[in-house]
Amino acid sequence: MSAPDPLAPTPLFAFPLYSSVLAGFDEHRAPLLAEVLAHRDADPGVVRSNRNAWHSGDAFLAQRSAHLAWVIQKVTRFAHLALATRYANWSRSELQFASCWANVLGPGGWNAPHHHFPCHWSGVFYVDVGDAGAIPGDPSGMVEFLNPTPWMAHVGSTGNHVYAPKPGLMLLFPSSLQHFVHPHAGERPRVSIAYNFNVVPKLT
Repeated sequence: MSAPDPLAPTPLFAFPLYSSVLAGFDEHRAPLLAEVLAHRDADPGVVRSNRNAWHSGDAFLAQRSAHLAWVIQKVTRFAHLALATRYANWSRSELQFASCWANVLGPGGWNAPHHHFPCHWSGVFYVDVGDAGAIPGDPSGMVEFLNPTPWMAHVGSTGNHVYAPKPGLMLLFPSSLQHFVHPHAGERPRVSIAYNFNVVPKLT
């Protein structure tokens, strides 16, 4: 048995990112897309991190359709399974759905750097990504997670992570992780549903 490498580093403060493509979304995709776009046309929305883009208000969740309810149920189940080992298989804690909203990015739309703290876990589900990823090497419409430890610039890497969206993709990450969305260059809208979760002590 070889001796441990005395120069092997110990990785510190890793941030997990969970991802999965939602099976069965095809039959919900077109009606959910139509519902989000119709809601955008009827509601001016609110301004958060969105720039030249639409962010739904509270009415979007309050008027949830069967298609939106299906997505919420699936992303909640995904988060529950993904985080189980971090919370001792939920023996003393439980996952609570906190909020969700829709985002629509037209040409030039983007999201400024932001986080979702004080929520615990956040994510995004992509309904349609328009033309994102159509041009190799172009980050249009992609989400970029910002490395919270900028020292990596001294070793030739920013450490940021750029993630390409695609319809049906679910992401889950710590809410405190800063991220932004690159300007969307396509004519077809980029449509997503963002969500937050909290983990609370189990009462029974």
